[in-house]
Amino acid sequence: MSENFSNLNEPSEPSSGTAQMPMGIMIVLILLGYIGCYNVDQWNANFAANVHAPFTEPDEVASLAPSAEELLVARGKQVYSKNCVACHQANGAGSGTDIPPLAGSEWVKGDVATIVAITQKGLIGPISVAGKKYGAGAMTAAGETLSPDELAAVISYIRKEWSNGGSAVGVEEVNDARKKVDDSGQSGQWEVKALEAAGFIIPE
Repeated sequence: MSENFSNLNEPSEPSSGTAQMPMGIMIVLILLGYIGCYNVDQWNANFAANVHAPFTEPDEVASLAPSAEELLVARGKQVYSKNCVACHQANGAGSGTDIPPLAGSEWVKGDVATIVAITQKGLIGPISVAGKKYGAGAMTAAGETLSPDELAAVISYIRKEWSNGGSAVGVEEVNDARKKVDDSGQSGQWEVKALEAAGFIIPE
């Protein structure tokens, strides 16, 4: 005996179409999105105290970033550590005998072109620094291997370090001083009298 299943209810085939979201749900979602954006703006971008304390303004955070001069001096310290520290020491005191100090030196704090010239070509012979004479040591032409940026950085560093209180040096000043050195025709290490003859300012 065969059974007849033709009368059973079967689901109809699915059909494509569109259905609209109920208006109430749509309004709730819009409100939730607005509230979320408002809270993000209030608690983040506007420097809420419980999020960004102790800072209350974006300018306060920006002020913590190092200045261009501070970055220049920091780079100069790196150049100094690589090229100068072996002779002039980390504290800028020199050897105490043959190598003069940079700390408290009127040469370092004085005319920018003169210190660029010395760094560029080196120095030999007697020199007086802070009232003391140095004569046996010879400074090599360390600056000849440095780029203008590196030379500006390291001179800025030694002028501002160890309470020297000098100003930073720009690349343009370095380039001008280097041109003056080239125009002088100096080929080897300077002596103080040669620096003076070439028109560089000698500390008194």
